[in-house]
Amino acid sequence: MALVLPFNGKSPNIHPSVFLAPTAVVIGDVTIGAESSVWFGAVLRGDSPDHRVIVGRRTSVQENCVIHVGHWGPTIVGDDVTVGHGAKFECCTIGDRTVIGMNAVILQNVKIGNECLIAAGTVVLEGADIPDRSVVAGVPGKIKKTLEGGAAEWIKGGGSHYVELSRRYLAEGIGRREE
Repeated sequence: MALVLPFNGKSPNIHPSVFLAPTAVVIGDVTIGAESSVWFGAVLRGDSPDHRVIVGRRTSVQENCVIHVGHWGPTIVGDDVTVGHGAKFECCTIGDRTVIGMNAVILQNVKIGNECLIAAGTVVLEGADIPDRSVVAGVPGKIKKTLEGGAAEWIKGGGSHYVELSRRYLAEGIGRREE
């Protein structure tokens, strides 16, 4: 069963339709929107007295991700976002229908627009402002091009796979929806 804990007088607010894998951890001032999923080993930690973590609807937080908040500001993840395996970030804003690649790192005060692709292994440095439909790659992360064509369409529909997959896990009796 997932570990869902209050901290500093604040408890997670998890929509009833959310899938939490048995080894997911959600602590403190964290809000997770409808039909989102938090997969095995992911940690969402809202332990700042001043700021919180907000995850939108139909967003997938995949295995071993760490989403944290600190004194720099809140962490806000939009709707229909895919957060790839092992990604780590805090105190940033990620727009709707964006894909954060595996093992990407997003530092504080970053704003990523809608329908962006942050490549696997990218490190987005503190304070970066990434416009809508950007492809970002590298260490440090640089805008490489504008997302268009088939890749843009893939980004828009990518989250639905994880909504369906989480339902299949629940049907098998694995994980739970927060009651």
